[in-house]
Amino acid sequence: MNKEPCILVVTPTLGESKHLGATVESVAALPLRIDHVLAAPIHCLDQLKSQFPRVRLVPDAGRLGGIYGAINAALAQTTAAPWEWFTYINDDDLLTPEFAAMARDHFLLNPPEPVAYGDVDLIDGRDRFIGRVTTEGSPTWIPALLQQGISPLMQQGTLFHRPLVERLCGFDTRYRLCADLDFWLRAYVSGARFRYHRRRVAKFRIHHGQLSGDTAVTEREQDEIVRRHLPHPTPLIRRTAARWQYRISNLPRYVARYRLHGFRTSYQLLRSGAAD
Repeated sequence: MNKEPCILVVTPTLGESKHLGATVESVAALPLRIDHVLAAPIHCLDQLKSQFPRVRLVPDAGRLGGIYGAINAALAQTTAAPWEWFTYINDDDLLTPEFAAMARDHFLLNPPEPVAYGDVDLIDGRDRFIGRVTTEGSPTWIPALLQQGISPLMQQGTLFHRPLVERLCGFDTRYRLCADLDFWLRAYVSGARFRYHRRRVAKFRIHHGQLSGDTAVTEREQDEIVRRHLPHPTPLIRRTAARWQYRISNLPRYVARYRLHGFRTSYQLLRSGAAD
């Protein structure tokens, strides 16, 4: 019987997150072949190694490199490792047991698409459920949604096949908050196939002080990335159809969010830090 593919999980960290232990535990609990790498400032490596002896530590690209420079540094320092799939998870987010189920389902496909993604829950600083992120299950609608400012999927728990990762040559560090969007959108426009799995694969934590709370920068970067990679407008009728089917398919999630938080958008929740 062939060995299960190895997954490289990268976590960029400054070593300061009070949630890092929970992040590491969520990855360690997965019944998969995983190479978990923390990319951190060089002065933190000894301390982190004593805290997390089963996790690999590599130096990041320095403070100016930011999150995505740290991920690039980890990718560059694991080229000799036998991983076949890649994902990254922030040092305050979690992978769930259903991530393992998604990965195994995906690996059984013949052949598996180079990109696999699932559903993501929002949680607050005390692990309380905030809501389910709205997601597009049909990759064919992705361009039409992005060109209307609708983000169709979350990076958390998204798997990328190694040949695709190597072809993309890492994350574009000109973007401070949205290089993950640039990464997977470059994959999409290059013709890489995506597959959605209806599983809750990750938890994205909303709390005060997080970088993604700067929604003005997020929106500006998203707009620039979409214009760069999707320069030709999708026909109006297709954009309208994409928007309506997205709203209808995600209606239960909108209703659940309204019951918990009233008429607040996901960006408003990010800005407020939820109820942290």
